[in-house]
Amino acid sequence: MENVDALDRVFWMRIGFAVIAGLVAGGMGFLTFNENAANGIGIGFLFYIISYVVARSRYGKMIPPSDKNKLLTNGIGGYVFMFLFIWILYNTIAFMQARG
Repeated sequence: MENVDALDRVFWMRIGFAVIAGLVAGGMGFLTFNENAANGIGIGFLFYIISYVVARSRYGKMIPPSDKNKLLTNGIGGYVFMFLFIWILYNTIAFMQARG
């Protein structure tokens, strides 16, 4: 049961990192009307790697060796979709404000 709890915490921690990554990517100016907008994807990758390091240091001891791969893959889909959602939402709000 402790294994499931740790993996649930990793999932929700990743969702939190995705929200922060989306806000950072938008806040750094990687928006539609910027020629370097694709660099925002790099922010998403960076924050995912950071979430893996945090998950490994915080929950690595709670997960049996047979499930260590789940530290890397658990929550990846939710992370990607939440990151894109927040980044697009930020982009939309910034675009609407720029239009006046």
